[in-house]
Amino acid sequence: MTEKALSYEEFVELAKENYTRGGDVIVECWAKYQFEDYVEMFGPVTRAKALKMFREYHGQEQEERAINEQILAGEW
Repeated sequence: MTEKALSYEEFVELAKENYTRGGDVIVECWAKYQFEDYVEMFGPVTRAKALKMFREYHGQEQEERAINEQILAGEW
């Protein structure tokens, strides 16, 4: 069974539910036209695809935070 494609509104709502797990990037940075461009380039966004996207954003945020902490501590 194929998973349902999310609308922009559903995507943002899911991002809000996962705000501290990478959804913040979507809530704070993505406009509807960016979502539409993404869908045009990469295909529909399903719930599973969105959750994976949030995890990747969260991982990048954690990595950037760790690097900044090392820089501030003079370890970089």
